[in-house]
Amino acid sequence: MITVIAQSARIARTISYALGADFEYNGYYANEKYFITWTYGHMVELSAPGMGRDFWLSNHSFPILPESFPLTHAPSQHASGRYMPDPQLAVIKHLLEKSRKVILATDPTERGDLMAGYLLRFLNFEGKVVRVALNDLMHETIKNAITYPSDNISGFADNLRQLELYDRMDWLTNLNINRAIAFSVGRNTYPVSRTSLPILHLVAEREKAIKEFSPKKSVIPTITVRDSDGGVFSFRCSDEWDDIPEGFNEAVKAGAPVEVVSIETEQVDTKSPKLLNIEELQKMAALHFGMDPLETYRIARGLYEKKRISFPGSSRAGLIRRDFDDFKKDVYPAMCIAKCFKALMGDNYSPYYTTSAKSLYNRPHGIVLTAFPFVGLSDDERKIIYLVGRGMLATFQRSFRRNVTKVTLACGGYTFIAKYVKVVRTGWVRLFDDTIKSSRAVPNVEIGQSLTVESVGEIGRTTKQPVPMVDFTLLKMALSLHEPDCRENVVKDIRYLRSHGYLHRNLAGEYSLTEKGQALAYVTRDMKIASADDIKFWESAVYQVATDQLPESVFNDILHKYVTDVTNELLASHKLSKPMGVEEVCPKCGHGKMRIFGKIAKCNNPECGHYIHRQIQGVTLSSREIHNLLSIGSTSTIRGFIGADGKPFAGKVTLDDNHSPIVIQVSK
Repeated sequence: MITVIAQSARIARTISYALGADFEYNGYYANEKYFITWTYGHMVELSAPGMGRDFWLSNHSFPILPESFPLTHAPSQHASGRYMPDPQLAVIKHLLEKSRKVILATDPTERGDLMAGYLLRFLNFEGKVVRVALNDLMHETIKNAITYPSDNISGFADNLRQLELYDRMDWLTNLNINRAIAFSVGRNTYPVSRTSLPILHLVAEREKAIKEFSPKKSVIPTITVRDSDGGVFSFRCSDEWDDIPEGFNEAVKAGAPVEVVSIETEQVDTKSPKLLNIEELQKMAALHFGMDPLETYRIARGLYEKKRISFPGSSRAGLIRRDFDDFKKDVYPAMCIAKCFKALMGDNYSPYYTTSAKSLYNRPHGIVLTAFPFVGLSDDERKIIYLVGRGMLATFQRSFRRNVTKVTLACGGYTFIAKYVKVVRTGWVRLFDDTIKSSRAVPNVEIGQSLTVESVGEIGRTTKQPVPMVDFTLLKMALSLHEPDCRENVVKDIRYLRSHGYLHRNLAGEYSLTEKGQALAYVTRDMKIASADDIKFWESAVYQVATDQLPESVFNDILHKYVTDVTNELLASHKLSKPMGVEEVCPKCGHGKMRIFGKIAKCNNPECGHYIHRQIQGVTLSSREIHNLLSIGSTSTIRGFIGADGKPFAGKVTLDDNHSPIVIQVSK
């Protein structure tokens, strides 16, 4: 038998209809060849240490850096108990025991790949694995994908390795920074995540810019000249100043000589945009309709399950030729009837298989409409259908071509420039702007020709006050923090900040920090954990490991140092814990002072930054014991240390060659 695992019960039912699996059982469908079951998304996860009160608030060493990452079942709302596994997990395990092959038809996303990989490893499945992408839920697509799956398991395995590295990195970082904050100010006071903090600071920086805004004025001088035909043309100075420089008015004035320095003409060809993916769709919905990105995804997901659009994933790849021909035959005629699309296309529109729309492989592609009629939809669903359809019409249209001529003049030691555009072909741009037209003709002049200034003017500019972030601007800036292939979870990060009370979104779609968000932004400002640059650094590092450009052992060493640094930075923050009065000379640099912050002692010399944890093997060192350790190199005998065998013992704390604390056992 072959087990097909879908993302949800609704999709599993659709697959069962397509494959003729008419027998319905508890948790799956079946026929003589297939078991068709489903997951509930997040059913298996990395196993964390004991997460009770003792783990968060008692004396343990920092940071937690496990050598292995075992898997466990995730808590489920479908289970009878809070920490019980999902009952569907037992169903899948039962079916896999009877199967020689499994077809993964979960969401064609990074999260879908990771959850499917975790699931098979947790259930110890050793048979053949095939990964398929259900770009849409039309019966023909499902039959072709399941019956004739492509052998892409090697690509799935490579992607899974990369995703597991991401997950471990987030697990290590988030666990340790949240535990550090819990030790300082209490559990669940400021729950944070590595990728959401930089987004919080984007909003904080915008609010600061609004508060501190001071308008600035500038001026751009202009001149007018006559060409050989007597036509008057205006040119702008290439420089922009707060004040006109001294001597400018004498050098550039009516009657002053002007020389034509250069005339450059180039043909600019802007290709049609690629198909929309979910991130672009969310940006467009926010820009044009003020829709919440979370709501946009929910609606797009619903339209996918209703067979109205293809899967709203992160891919912007085009279609294979066969799918494009199906679009022209099935979808395009329906679009020609719909009023909204008919108004966009006009009378001369014809779809082309452009390079932006072309794909050589049947892989996850951008979002497209299916052949189902555009009826029975809510207002918000019609908006999403319109945006997806408009994106398709633009992709299947020719490029926007124009000739751009740049004329450069010199007068009194200053440069003046003017550009002229002649539209050759409007192409896809006419779908978005039907007012595109050529500018006036290029002046009839030659290089080296001498002209005379007819008049002098200026253009005044005043900087505009920044406005609060809205869905479109926040999403656009948050996406820019990541590499193009790593933007899948940005909206989830925004949702995390909103659900934990850090961000507020008003009815106009404007974002602002709550009082809790302001406090967290103040605490983490200028900290390494809030650095936007580190996001791309780690995404690049993970990619290098996955492509064997960087040894995984080196990556782990860098990661462990990073986790240690950001954890210690939080533990040593005077904003979370006030420093105690005891100060001793740093044993490492000999210049700075070691100051005690709650659970850590840290050197105040920025070039050193040496730290000593107060928690060591189950014991928290007192300020007096820290004083003795730093001044004489050892504490007195302390009872209560916990050994590797779990038994208590007495010992003294001393410093090793790296000036880090170690425990010397005195007696059992």
